[in-house]
Amino acid sequence: MLEHEDVVVSFSKLHFDPVNPRGEHEPDEEKIRELFGSQPETLILATHLAENGQNPLDRLGIIDHPKLPGHFVIREGNRRLCAMQLLRDPVRAPTDATRKAFQKVASMGKPIPDEVQAVLFHEKHKARVWMSVKHEGPQGGLGTLSWGATEKTRFNREGTTGVTRPKNPNRQAEALLTYAVKEGLITPEERKLIALTTITRYLPNVRTALALLNTEDCTTNARLAEFNAALQRFLKDAKDPGIPGVRASVHSRATAPQRTEYAETLRRDGVSPVNRDQSPYNPSKAPPAKPEGKGGATSKSASHPGKRKQLIPNPFVVAIKDVVLLRLVGEGKSLHPDEARFSCNYLNRVILERIVHLYATKHGVGREGDFAEVVQRVISHAKKSEEPPTKGIANVLTKIADKKSSYSYELMSNPIHGGSIPSGADNRTNWETLQPALEYLLARLK
Repeated sequence: MLEHEDVVVSFSKLHFDPVNPRGEHEPDEEKIRELFGSQPETLILATHLAENGQNPLDRLGIIDHPKLPGHFVIREGNRRLCAMQLLRDPVRAPTDATRKAFQKVASMGKPIPDEVQAVLFHEKHKARVWMSVKHEGPQGGLGTLSWGATEKTRFNREGTTGVTRPKNPNRQAEALLTYAVKEGLITPEERKLIALTTITRYLPNVRTALALLNTEDCTTNARLAEFNAALQRFLKDAKDPGIPGVRASVHSRATAPQRTEYAETLRRDGVSPVNRDQSPYNPSKAPPAKPEGKGGATSKSASHPGKRKQLIPNPFVVAIKDVVLLRLVGEGKSLHPDEARFSCNYLNRVILERIVHLYATKHGVGREGDFAEVVQRVISHAKKSEEPPTKGIANVLTKIADKKSSYSYELMSNPIHGGSIPSGADNRTNWETLQPALEYLLARLK
């Protein structure tokens, strides 16, 4: 004899199980319906049933009714039975509010059919095996394994289910992790030690520092090697060190200011991409195109800034006749950022100041007032010009006037007044960050 079989039964012949794990023993079916019908989750389930019908991956489990021949008791799916009953007859809902709610859902959805598919178990205890598999957790792999954030994000790549959000908030974090494993930036074992939701939490603060151009995937305009290096650093900083009481540099409890400070650390350490001269591309799908050199920018040093022995790379050219600026840049091409730390810090600051003031003078926006005010007027003018700055360059110019940014004029002035001691990495990173903006302004001084 078969232990169970697929059947189609009349809806009117289905009855609640008086012995149900979701409530105490209750032989009164009306009270069981009242229990489930008053739960908000039942209305949510009913709405889904009205829109999509019964789940073909999860049919009702039934046994023969012990007292009513031809009738059946629900062993698996009592809450679904309640939802379907109240959709068919909303008047049976326990309160005026629930009656109105079920009536509204029923009027807008599909009607519940007179017959439903089910699995009939010929012995009551045989159903227990499968109920345990479904409801009692993973059980070492025997039961249903719940999806975590990563699995949910991968599932939602395929589209909306009508209930889940069309765009999972972790989609970009998952794309970055998948790409990093594929390219060998991190190992599959390291991937397991990185919390997807922590990456998502940091992205609004570090997205620009990583040279990411959207909130969806890996699209960037940085050179591939620099993008990979920055992403690798970020993800490794997020790896659980596995030491009790020790947090990763990138951790879930970080505040917004701490996350912003981490982004500045990437810049100060020379990790943030500096050569952002590619046409936007998604490295997980296609290699970068050749640099286009938009906005009059000259070719930058292809070597990593951390290996360069002078502050300013040789390809950086001043094509205007300004004796002071030419002298400053010349010294920057001869000084070692690690050895002449104060001098290089001063050069970054004063070259920035000189070029901004030259632009302000040439285009008549005025050099008077606080330097941050001059920069704001320069930005305003540049954005209205025939060749406005790219979003990246505009962002650099904006942060120059931000007193909290590591490469702002304000913070680069601190070492000069004894407020801090610059490092070689600070000097290199500040130059590499400023260079595209300086080149943009210089190109409009010819």
